[in-house]
Amino acid sequence: METIKSLNTYNTDILGSFGIGQNTVDIDTSFEEVLKYAIRIQAYIIVKPSRGKYWYIKGINRNKTYEEIKLHIENNVIAKYKENSKLWLLDYKN
Repeated sequence: METIKSLNTYNTDILGSFGIGQNTVDIDTSFEEVLKYAIRIQAYIIVKPSRGKYWYIKGINRNKTYEEIKLHIENNVIAKYKENSKLWLLDYKN
């Protein structure tokens, strides 16, 4: 299993898949299980929406780097889209 070097938390969503691909996991799944799954598939983002039936696991197709995703979240999304969703951004050790 990959090891993560950081896990940043934001009170936002990424607004769609941002071209980075996504999977869903039933909302009744624990965060620990969702995190294990995200690490196993080396996803960059976990989103727990403020309402809905699914966790969203994003950043699975490697179309964008960790840095590109982080900049998009911090420069575009946070300023425009605050809500009760939680987003976790994962960075992996090389």
